[in-house]
Amino acid sequence: MANFVDVSTDTKTIAGEPLEYPSTPNPVIFSNIVTIPPGTVTPWMVHPVQCYVYLLEGTMTVEFAADGSRHTFNAGQAFLQARAQWHRGRNDGTTPVRFLGVFVGAKDVPVILHPPSGKAVQG
Repeated sequence: MANFVDVSTDTKTIAGEPLEYPSTPNPVIFSNIVTIPPGTVTPWMVHPVQCYVYLLEGTMTVEFAADGSRHTFNAGQAFLQARAQWHRGRNDGTTPVRFLGVFVGAKDVPVILHPPSGKAVQG
């Protein structure tokens, strides 16, 4: 007999945004496994589509640009990632972080956006 263990039941992102499903004739589920090496901080990002994250190993901290607040998650935990608030992932530990990211989106809609950079923006 199969054994089911509930991982999470979420109706809001970690930033308090309500769960939203895209209204599109071309829905797409995109998933990836991401590894963040020890001592690494990802670039700032937002997600135009809903993202569910499940920590496979390590401890990851999600940091928000607006107020500097941080949320820390350990292996076995899951959460809905913020969509419209700039955030980044941090691995402040000594072992790799690995997580499964599942995006509920639409065809030709990017799952991650990074802020613009370069001379025109910096100067």
